[in-house]
Amino acid sequence: MHKSTFTVEDVVHLLGVTPRTLHYYEEMGLLEPACRTNGGHRLYDDASLERIRRVLRLKDDMGSSLQEIKLILDAEQALDQLRALYRSDLSETQRDRVLDESIGLMEGMLERVERKLSRLSTLRESIVERLTRARTLRTSMTPIEQPVVKQADES
Repeated sequence: MHKSTFTVEDVVHLLGVTPRTLHYYEEMGLLEPACRTNGGHRLYDDASLERIRRVLRLKDDMGSSLQEIKLILDAEQALDQLRALYRSDLSETQRDRVLDESIGLMEGMLERVERKLSRLSTLRESIVERLTRARTLRTSMTPIEQPVVKQADES
């Protein structure tokens, strides 16, 4: 049996987030409850759960800030709306405008991802350089120096 709505407690249990995280995502505009009970308690639907999962993946996989995630999700939502509009009864000129807007949104998303990849690449290169220097120092030590370093490493 598949539930159509989930309480805050359900979401906390299913996704491993805290109630405060859900509140904060709402404050940031990342999430809206599907509805509220008569008592004002928030209820989430399957789409809400998928959106939370998407936020968590972007945060974990890309190391994105919540502001960056909001930009990505907003762009994805706009692209979904443009896709639906494109499939509607439009003239060729209107379809071209929809495509131009879609292309602009995707180029903006790609530019943000490429900037992040560039920063990560720079960080990686710095770590590789430091690791290479450390390994070079380690192999260039005299046999007398090596036991002293090895003892310090073990403590």
